[in-house]
Amino acid sequence: MGWKVTATKLFCDIVKQWVTILVYHDGTTKCGYYERHFGDKGANNTREVQCLERCTLLNAYKEDVFQREE
Repeated sequence: MGWKVTATKLFCDIVKQWVTILVYHDGTTKCGYYERHFGDKGANNTREVQCLERCTLLNAYKEDVFQREE
């Protein structure tokens, strides 16, 4: 059985904090900061929208994980 999820902490320039980034084997990603602070409420202010639309951390870490797997 292979891996199911991997995580790391990276510094997010949008929220100016260290955030936990999770990558699941099926390719889905989650940001612990976003889930904790905005998750159920949805994005309703500028910082939250930027979180969703401009997040390069999620994609960059996901690409890194899958490149290392190959």
